[in-house]
Amino acid sequence: MANISITRRCLRHCSYCFARHELAQDLATDMLPETYEAALGFLERSGFTEARLLGGEPTEHPLFCEYIDRARKRGFRIFVFSGGLISQPALEYMSALPMDSFSLLLNTTTQSNDLENLGSQQRQVCRTLGAKVTLGVNICSPNQDTTYLFNWMDEYGLCPRIRVGIANPIWGGNNEFFQLRGPRVVPIFERLVTIGTERGVNVYFDCGFTPCMFSRDFVDSHSDMFVLPEIEPEASTLQTTNSYDLVGHDQKQQTSLVEAIGIRCNPVVDILPEGDCIACYALSRFRRFPLPLGGSRNDLVRSFNDELLPMLPMGIHRECAYCDYLARGLCDGGCRARRALRLRPNALIPLDKEPAAERHHIHDNN
Repeated sequence: MANISITRRCLRHCSYCFARHELAQDLATDMLPETYEAALGFLERSGFTEARLLGGEPTEHPLFCEYIDRARKRGFRIFVFSGGLISQPALEYMSALPMDSFSLLLNTTTQSNDLENLGSQQRQVCRTLGAKVTLGVNICSPNQDTTYLFNWMDEYGLCPRIRVGIANPIWGGNNEFFQLRGPRVVPIFERLVTIGTERGVNVYFDCGFTPCMFSRDFVDSHSDMFVLPEIEPEASTLQTTNSYDLVGHDQKQQTSLVEAIGIRCNPVVDILPEGDCIACYALSRFRRFPLPLGGSRNDLVRSFNDELLPMLPMGIHRECAYCDYLARGLCDGGCRARRALRLRPNALIPLDKEPAAERHHIHDNN
C-alpha cells in the first residue's frame, strides 16, 4: 500500500522519528490539492480502496478535513496515522465519520520519554474516537514499558489490535534507533504477544523485525507469524504486501501472500508533500522518483528494487551469511536501512543527499 504524506508539520519531537530527515527539508510544507488529487489517482490505478494519510502530523494540514472528504467522495476508506496532538475541530470531525469508512492509528507516547500532557491528549483522542483507534508503539529500548497499551484499550474500548514497530535508522540520517548487537532474542516482543493472547488482542509487527529477535521455541510455536505460504515467483516480487497493509481494515487489498515476520521489508512507496515518492522514510536519502502520471505502485516498487537489491549486504548482521532462517526462506535479511549501515558511508549509490528543489513538480508553500 502506498501512503500519502500530506504535510511536514509535526508538534512532536520524537528522537527516533523515522521521518526526521524529511521534516527538516526546506521543501513544501503542505501537499497542494492538485498533488493530492494526483496521489489519489495513483492509488486508484494501483487498485487500492484505502487512502492512508500521514505526515508529519496529517491533522495539522490546513485542508485535512477537506482532503478526507475528497477521498471519501472518490470511494476511498480513510486511514490516518497520528501522533495524537490533534486540534479539537479535527477531532470532532473524525468523531462524526462512520466507523466503516474511517480509522486512526495512534502512535502512542513512550510515557517516560514524552511530556505528561502528550499522554493526556492521546487519552482524549482515545476517549473521543473509541473503537476507531488502533494503538501503535515504536520500541526504542528492550526495557520499554508497554503495559499502558492494554489498559488504554480496556478503558476506552479501542480496536483490539496493537501495531508494534521497532525504531529503525534513517540511512544517512541522525535519528536514534534500536541498537541491535548481533542476532539475539529481544524478550519484550514475545511478551507483548503473550499478553495480547491472554487478553484477546491481536499484536502484530511492522517492518524491520527478524526471526532471530525471537526464541526458537516461539518461532516454532507461532508458525502463522513466520512461515511463508507458497506463491508464484512473480507474485512474490510484485504482489507482496507490506506490514503497512495489515494496519487498517481494507481486507480487499491483502493478496494471497500475507508476509511473515522476517520478510517485511519491501518498498512501501510514501508520497511526499511535493509529489516525490520514496521507498520508505528510512531510505528517504536514497533514490526518489516524481509521482508518475501513469502506471501504478508496482512499477515504482520494481524501480526501487532494481536499484536497491544489488547494492545491499545479505543481512543486517554478519551472521546472516550462514543463518538457518535465511536459508529456509523465513528471513530476507531484515531492514534495508540497517543493512545499508554496514556499507561505507558513500557506498549506497545513487544517493540523493538533498532533493532537487527546483524540479517542476515541487511546490514551496512555506
